[in-house]
Amino acid sequence: MAHTCFGMPKLVAMRAACAIERITGGLRAVGHADSKSCHAAEWIRSTDFALSPKRYKAHDAFPLPRQAGSYFQRVEAGLRVHRPARKDRNDMVMNPTGPNETSLVIKPTEEEKGLASQLKAAGNDKNGQWQEEFAKYSGRSVVVLTAAMQAALKHRDYEEGLKAYQKLEMSKMDLPAFTNSMKLLGKLGKLDEVERLWEQLLELGRINKVAAQARIDAAADNGDMEGAARVLNYMDAGGIEADTLHYSSALNACANAATAARSKSAQELFDAMVTKGIRPNIVTYTNLLRARQDEPSEVCLDILKDMKNRNVMANAVFAETFLFTLLQSTQKGGWTKVGVIAADLQRLPPADLQAAKHFIDELRDAKVHLSRSCKLIEAALQSVQRKKTFTREGEDLEHRRENRWQSLE
Repeated sequence: MAHTCFGMPKLVAMRAACAIERITGGLRAVGHADSKSCHAAEWIRSTDFALSPKRYKAHDAFPLPRQAGSYFQRVEAGLRVHRPARKDRNDMVMNPTGPNETSLVIKPTEEEKGLASQLKAAGNDKNGQWQEEFAKYSGRSVVVLTAAMQAALKHRDYEEGLKAYQKLEMSKMDLPAFTNSMKLLGKLGKLDEVERLWEQLLELGRINKVAAQARIDAAADNGDMEGAARVLNYMDAGGIEADTLHYSSALNACANAATAARSKSAQELFDAMVTKGIRPNIVTYTNLLRARQDEPSEVCLDILKDMKNRNVMANAVFAETFLFTLLQSTQKGGWTKVGVIAADLQRLPPADLQAAKHFIDELRDAKVHLSRSCKLIEAALQSVQRKKTFTREGEDLEHRRENRWQSLE
């Protein structure tokens, strides 16, 4: 006789229990699973799970579909990084009022879906007029409001994006809404509000790599080294694997911090990163350099040496940061004329000037685009070199003249 469960043949019961497992996986998280559904789930684990563990996994019982592309800007190096964000469920969202509550989503209308697509397209267009499209909308669809916040982040229209955030109903927010809200509020310096959203995600147990990235980005924009470090520690403790983007953003927090401890903290972060086998990129090195810009020139050269050893190619942003750091410029905005730069450079050790010239020559050989500031520094270095050569030749000529007069006497 076939094995039965609750009076059903084994095959039917297995299929039914699979369905129950998918449902109770979500209900258990909010504390609403009854005894029969839990018993059915336990039965299927003891039978089919043992035979095919790869097919049925408890943590996959309630799969979370991926959201269609969500963009996260890396402002410091002019990069735009894409991470696919995970939505919660097709018909349920996270309710920030407590971990044991859920709320039904009001699905967007076709018109709202079309508006969200228009906002995304306008956000991706450098000249896109996303504000005009959004101004016509008076609803509260989380899809539309999230698209508006994304467009605001890309165009740096943060105050306009805040209007979209203020329309959000907290009980209807999904993960993309939370992450974009944290990034937007971070740009506006509203760290208390960012922390409130982060705490809500912690209570819900819905932290993933994207949410952690958004929280670190908000900390970075405000020079909050401690906040960035807390997120990295949470990721380590929770088994969420941090990557290059997380550490690069945390280094950006150090670079933007107004404290003498930022240099040491940045180096410790970098060392921890490479110890874990995480490969730094050009954004990582640029932020590390910015965080350690008050150190002697030897530190700057050591960072460049480490970057070369790891075969990381310089770009225009790193080149400018390196030259201003190496040459100890305290008036980055004031270096607009070759003569002014040349006068400042003459007070520096010849070894630093030679290192700067050699670095620029390497960039030229590698065909790296140089910013206007780099070109001005290059011209100033050439001017200083010509002046020193002229002075040396003049001194030699004067010395020869003195020797000639002495011989005539």
